Amino acid sequence: MGLQISTRNTGNVIILDLVGRIIIGTSNDSLSAELRKFAEAGPSEVIVNLVAVSQMDSSGISTLVRSFVTLERQGGGLKLLNPTGHVREVLELTRLIQSIPTFTDEGKAVAAFRGGVAHA
Repeated sequence: MGLQISTRNTGNVIILDLVGRIIIGTSNDSLSAELRKFAEAGPSEVIVNLVAVSQMDSSGISTLVRSFVTLERQGGGLKLLNPTGHVREVLELTRLIQSIPTFTDEGKAVAAFRGGVAHA
């Protein structure tokens, strides 16, 4: 199973709903291209919804970190939503869960772009 990406907006915030695995190859390349598109459009506020992602390897982590840094430098941002199971364990092990704002509530994640809310 690859990776399915659907995009929706809540106000000015872009939410990427991901389903599948973020691993080296086509699935990671697709996510990287999608996130690059927003970075190239100028300052963007992006939430990556990981609730339906079952696996993530080092290439997926690299894509998230690179996109987080790029979007932050441009005055936008990237937040993670609902990592579960193996994906949450990987984010905790790499300490990214403390570095990239991570939320369990979509409303709080969206609001964090407006008010600088800490991790929820």
